[in-house]
Amino acid sequence: MTNQERTKILEMVASGKLTIEQADQLLERLGAQSLADAEKRPDQSVLPAGFTTFTGEQMAALEVYEVDADYIRALQEAGLRDLTVKQLIALKNYEIDAAYVKALMDLGLTDLTVKQLIALNNYEVDAEEIVALREAGFIDLTVEQLISLKTYEVDAEEIVALREAGFTDLTVEQLIALKNYEVDADYVRALRKAGFTDLTVKQLISLKTYEVDADDIRARRAAGFTDLTVEQLISLKEHGE
Repeated sequence: MTNQERTKILEMVASGKLTIEQADQLLERLGAQSLADAEKRPDQSVLPAGFTTFTGEQMAALEVYEVDADYIRALQEAGLRDLTVKQLIALKNYEIDAAYVKALMDLGLTDLTVKQLIALNNYEVDAEEIVALREAGFIDLTVEQLISLKTYEVDAEEIVALREAGFTDLTVEQLIALKNYEVDADYVRALRKAGFTDLTVKQLISLKTYEVDADDIRARRAAGFTDLTVEQLISLKEHGE
């Protein structure tokens, strides 16, 4: 109830338009309404900087999902600002905390959306893995590529091993294909020792699919077949020769 409302009521009593009893009832109702309105308004003292316009409904939703001022403030300090209530709730619901956000931000991933943060977290892609992949030569991976490598369980150790086996310029798609067909560094090294030093990813996968290994190649050479191509090796294997 405002001072203007109170003054108006007193003037109506003085002019005889309201009795004292009616005035008391009206003042009581207006006072109760003012209290109810105040309770619906968020407590500004608990809101972090940048959040001063939460409605009572929004505050209730934040409370249900246990999004408090400390959580919001920590996200802001980690670099996430201008979040909506819906985004705050989504981050909390997927258990994304400020430490996770800050670790990614410190790697230069400062333009991640809330959706991307949630996706990376869901696939358990963390800062440590990104650092390892960068050290393995993959500096500018996208969120989608990071998730794809994680999904197919391609890690930095495997990438380094393949590089040491002779494959230094593999793409993310090629790494995933090799992993999917169970072509590892040991298989590559064995074929190279058997003389196949210029195989493409496609040829490696074909040889692996038809179960052609270094022992097969050596056996054929011992039998006098010294210049067999990949296609010929596969054909012999396919026909059981």
